[in-house]
Parts: sequence; C-alpha cells; structure tokens
Amino acid sequence: MKTKLGISIVLALLSFIFITQNTETVKVAFLAWSVDMSLVLLVFIMLGAGIIIGWSSSSYLRFARNRKRAMVHDNAQTTEVAMPEDTDSTIHGEKRST
Repeated sequence: MKTKLGISIVLALLSFIFITQNTETVKVAFLAWSVDMSLVLLVFIMLGAGIIIGWSSSSYLRFARNRKRAMVHDNAQTTEVAMPEDTDSTIHGEKRST
C-alpha cells in the first residue's frame, strides 16, 4: 500500500512539473479545422485518445478470441454428440455392417 502511495505522489509531482513548464499555446490543425490550445491540454487529449483506442482494440481482440473459442467448443460438442454410437461399437470390438 505504501508503494502505491509513493508512486502516486511521484507521478502527481511529475505531472505538476510538466504542467507548469508547458503552458505555452500551440496551434493544432487537422484537415480544415484548426485551434489554438495549451500544450498540456493537447498532450492530455492525446493521452486520453490513446487510452480509449488501446482499451477498444483490446476489448475487440478479447471478444474475437472468445468467439473463436466458443465456435471451436461448439463444433467439438457437435462432433462428440454424433460420434458416440460409432465409438461404442469399436470399443466393444463389434463391427457394424452396412
């Protein structure tokens, strides 16, 4: 618990130093849109966008992986349901004639 508190205090201090040293205004242009904003605000907006993109892609990849596992599991269950009749006869040494 003390380690987390220490790390949080250090990160808060570093953030405060960053904010106080980067107060100048920068011009941001994107396509036909442009705006003047604080450099700190721009960095925090980009950080937030990166967090959202990372979370979204991670969630999508986890969803796709779980969907694939479910499909494989469903196919395996379908195969097991169809096969017990054949496997029982081979286990007991009986041959089925068709």
